[in-house]
Amino acid sequence: MNGNEPSFSARGLHKNRLRQCRLRALIASEAELARRTGIDRTTISALENNRLSLSIRNALRIKEVLGCSLDDLYQVTHNEKPSKSSGKKRK
Repeated sequence: MNGNEPSFSARGLHKNRLRQCRLRALIASEAELARRTGIDRTTISALENNRLSLSIRNALRIKEVLGCSLDDLYQVTHNEKPSKSSGKKRK
């Protein structure tokens, strides 16, 4: 990643399901996924453990190799509290 690439926060609302998708695609090791995608194995490990954000570029590479959708790769949690101003009219 070059720092200018869009990504989803690993600690925010978006987590990935990379490990589950990899195993469903019958790719037994992180090393094999790394070889097929051209992404470093340590990056694959960090992504699977949500220590690193999954960039759009890497997500597109991975989904092609695994034969899954972006929706399959990402898990969106809805644990944000609604803002206090929602639903109120402004004066």
